[in-house]
Amino acid sequence: MRTYKFPTISALLLCASLSSLAQITEDEVPLMRPDELRIVDAQSLEFNKALQPIVADAAKSTVTIWGRENGQPRKLAYGTVIGNGTSILTKWSEIAPFADYLFLNGASGEGVQAEVTGVFTDEDLVLLSIPKKAVESENITPVKFHISDLSLGRFLVATRPDGKPGAFGVVGVLERNLRETDKAHLGIMADFQYRGEGVRIANVQPEYGAAEAGLRAGDLILSVNDRDISGLQELKNALSGKRPGDKVSLRIETAGKERDVEVLLSNRPVLGQFAGGRLNAMERMGGELSSIRDSFSQVVQSDMKIKSNQIGGPVVDLQGHVVGITMARADRTRTYIMGSEAVVELLKSKADTVAEARTKTELLNKELAEQNRAMIPEMRRQAKPRDLPRMRRHLSDIERLLGRANRELYDLGPR
Repeated sequence: MRTYKFPTISALLLCASLSSLAQITEDEVPLMRPDELRIVDAQSLEFNKALQPIVADAAKSTVTIWGRENGQPRKLAYGTVIGNGTSILTKWSEIAPFADYLFLNGASGEGVQAEVTGVFTDEDLVLLSIPKKAVESENITPVKFHISDLSLGRFLVATRPDGKPGAFGVVGVLERNLRETDKAHLGIMADFQYRGEGVRIANVQPEYGAAEAGLRAGDLILSVNDRDISGLQELKNALSGKRPGDKVSLRIETAGKERDVEVLLSNRPVLGQFAGGRLNAMERMGGELSSIRDSFSQVVQSDMKIKSNQIGGPVVDLQGHVVGITMARADRTRTYIMGSEAVVELLKSKADTVAEARTKTELLNKELAEQNRAMIPEMRRQAKPRDLPRMRRHLSDIERLLGRANRELYDLGPR
C-alpha cells in the first residue's frame, strides 16, 4: 500500500484558506496588495505540491473530454475511467451538444475518439466508450471507488489528468436530495403581502391536494398537524419532513370560520429559477457555472472552486481514496459531489439512449416553460408596484459606495 506524507489537517486548512485567496478570477475584486498576493501565490504553489502525491493514483483514472466548435477543439469536461478501462463517466449536459463527435485524452495527451453508450438523464451523467487499445496508449486505469461517509468538514481534492490537484475544499452540507419533484407539495401559492398570523393562500393549483381538499384563495392556514403556523417559513418547516403521499391535517380559517381539512401531499412540480440578471451575475463572480447544477438525487456540497469544464472527474480524500465524482459548479461557493456509493448504485441502473435522453430533456423544458407561463403572471400580481423615486435613491447610494470602494482600492495599490 502506498503511504503519503502530507501536512497536518490544521496546516492544510490554513493553506487552503490562503490558497483560495490566490484563486481570484478576473471577475472578482482583488483585496490584496501585489506584495501580499505574491506571498499567497508562493504558499499556494507549495500547498498544491503537497497535494500531488494524494491525487497521483486517481489522476490516472481522469481524462479530459473534447468536442469541436467551428473546427477548433473545445474542452468540455473531465471524465472518470470505470469498468475495464474502456468506459468513461462524465457530465451529460456539457458534452451533449458535441455528442456526435467526441475525443478524449489522459496524461499522454494523444487523443482518442469516444462514443456515447448510455445516458443517466435524471442525474445528468453519461457513459462514453473507447477502444480497448486506447486504454494502454493513454496510460489510464479504471478508478477504484471507495465507499466512505462524507462527513461535515471532510477535506476533498478533485483530480486532473496531469497528476495535479484541480480543486480542493471541505464538505459543507451533508448528502441530500436536490430534486424538487421528490419533495412534498401542498399545492398552493402564499400571499407574500399578508402580515398576520398563519399563511394566507393567494392561489390554489387545481391539480394538487389542496384543491381536492377544498382550499381556496383567501383561506388562512393556521396549523399543520396541531403545529401552529406563524408564517410562511413555519409552514415550510412543518412540511419539510413530509414525503409525497403523506397526509397532513390543516386548521383553516375561511371568512372568519375555522375548520379542519386533510390534504394529500403530492410531488412538487418542475419549477425553474426565477433569479434575475443581477443575481445570476453575482453567482458567476467566481467563474462560469455548470449549465445543469441542481435536481441531483444524492450529492454533498463542498466549497471547492472548480471550473465548469473540469466537472466529471474523481474526488479523493486525504488518503488518496476516490470517494466520489464532481457533479456541478453551482455558484461561487458551492460545488456538488456525488459520493462513491451513489455512483456505484447508479451504474447498476439502466441508462437511456441519446435519443431517449434528448426526448426527456425536451419534455422537461416544455413542462417547465408551461408552468412558468402559468405562475409568473400570478407572481407579478403579488409583487409591489415599482417605486421609481426610491429605486433612484438606492442607485445613487450604490454609486457612492462604489466610488468609495474604488478610492480605497486605489489607496491600497503601489505608489
